[in-house]
Amino acid sequence: MIKNIYGLNSVNWINVLLVIVLTSFATMFAMANQLTVRVHFLGVSSADIPVYVPIFISFFLGFAGGVLALSFSRRKHKQEISWLKNEHERLQQEVDNLRNIPLQDDV
Repeated sequence: MIKNIYGLNSVNWINVLLVIVLTSFATMFAMANQLTVRVHFLGVSSADIPVYVPIFISFFLGFAGGVLALSFSRRKHKQEISWLKNEHERLQQEVDNLRNIPLQDDV
């Protein structure tokens, strides 16, 4: 079987490359930020943890919030698209009915 170079799901290769690059940046960031900090939040204090841990946690919480907001927006738009398709079908049926009405001559 002959495979086309452009047909090998090039988007998947871009995603893999993006994951590798982001993982390498995250690893380099973690290796460069080994200092320990103590986090105090809402009266709760943590043990000494590397500085990259709270940064990664805040990044992932923000990412999760963005994905959640996007999913609600996407759901709303899908419902609107469905409503518009139904409205289009109804109006198209009305146009077809009007086109099929026989013409009457006024004599």
